[in-house]
Amino acid sequence: MRLLYGFCCLLLLALPCRAVEVVVHPSVSETQLTTAQLRAIFSMRQTRWADGQAIQVLVLPSDTAEHNSFTRNYLKMFPYQLDAIWHRQRYSGIGGTPQLFPSVDALLNALEQTPGAIGYLPQSTRSAELRVVTLHEK
Repeated sequence: MRLLYGFCCLLLLALPCRAVEVVVHPSVSETQLTTAQLRAIFSMRQTRWADGQAIQVLVLPSDTAEHNSFTRNYLKMFPYQLDAIWHRQRYSGIGGTPQLFPSVDALLNALEQTPGAIGYLPQSTRSAELRVVTLHEK
């Protein structure tokens, strides 16, 4: 029984996370960001792009594979940690929360139509209108 349990745990760890990429609306000039910048944006601490345009953060629910992949691979944190930041800001009145969308299709549509928007999509979801953000370190 223990062997079966151990095998199941290893199998779950070996399953690949759904690959995502960070994308922005075409009105956003930044296409290279650091992990620190992404954290500041998605934790709602950075609210404006370099050109002064308001940042609109768009996300999927925390229990989705895409959100899990994004927070772990790009922000280097767990989804519950990001949720805690959002809850703390909302209830303390010092910041906003991102716009939540129920599906990848709804998120894609909103990203295409919202100036200043940033979000993430599965790599298999392509849009000619959106710009892909690359991660770089200083």
